[in-house]
Amino acid sequence: MIIGVCSYGGTGSSAVVDLLKEYNELQVLGNAEFQYAFQPDGLEDLEYHLVKQHSRHMSGDVAIHRYINSTVKWAETPLVHKTIEPKIFKKITYNYVNSLIQDEWIGIDNSDYMTKSVLKNSIVLGFKKIVFPVFEKITKKSWDVWPARGMYLSINPEDFYEKTQTYTTELLKAAGASFEKPVVLDQPFEGDAPEQSFPFFKDPKAIVVDRDPRDLWILAKYAGNWTGEGRFMPRKDVKTFVNYYKELRENAKRNNSHDVITINFEDLVYEYDTTVKKIENFLSINEHVNPKKYFDPSVSINNTRLMDRYPQSKADIDYIEKNLTDYLYDFSKYKKVNYTTSIF
Repeated sequence: MIIGVCSYGGTGSSAVVDLLKEYNELQVLGNAEFQYAFQPDGLEDLEYHLVKQHSRHMSGDVAIHRYINSTVKWAETPLVHKTIEPKIFKKITYNYVNSLIQDEWIGIDNSDYMTKSVLKNSIVLGFKKIVFPVFEKITKKSWDVWPARGMYLSINPEDFYEKTQTYTTELLKAAGASFEKPVVLDQPFEGDAPEQSFPFFKDPKAIVVDRDPRDLWILAKYAGNWTGEGRFMPRKDVKTFVNYYKELRENAKRNNSHDVITINFEDLVYEYDTTVKKIENFLSINEHVNPKKYFDPSVSINNTRLMDRYPQSKADIDYIEKNLTDYLYDFSKYKKVNYTTSIF
């Protein structure tokens, strides 16, 4: 089983990952996020362009090149925390991609001069319109060097999903997964639609973690005040933040099922016993051998009701409360926090 702990960004998935480290029945690979499925130019895009809606041969060709570039370049980036040694990651990825390619040749396509660079587009188009014809007319040979390149044919490749599941399994093994126990991953699926990535993994389940928008706004607005993320969200205009928060949730599937549950970060803190039991029932686990060793609600409570720490943001909070009523956590049932530590 692959257990994916997912979020909307900054909503508390790491808290659930820490909780699951306390169980004997699970193997937690929580050192880095595993986002190859839903990242732009990831497996979902590969699936769309190769299997669901290919556009002649071009979409498959471009999608394969983009998948290689996005994943391999990510693996080679020096500042990225790596759970897989880049050389091994590249070998596994190229083996997977090669298994999807039905044929290949040297050529050039419209996509080669539809880049972000006007200069490059002009040069490539000049080669295609002027240099190629002149060279081939004189030499009677084809032009097989830059900007011509290797092109791929991949239209409904055989056993796409089986090959992709084998690929993700090999990556997880390279990251240290033994599969003797269910494997817990941080962010293998997107929080707003985890089922979209399920076909790429064997026996997947998802725990989606959400959070009160008021705390998330404070986390974003004052991201520079502590170590932590939040800079990917709207930070300067609360109206933009409200639109961002609402659109993500309104377009998400939030119904619990056999394979997906949604919990609030705040419930894990304020309703610890009940929420832990809910997670245990969902995953069919009960060997909680190290309770509160990695996730301690008495510590994490300092990461709640952040708006109380920033009274200067009262106007922003009032606007959020007015426009995101359905998403507010009811803190009124609990005592106010006596903060003992800094945020995160």
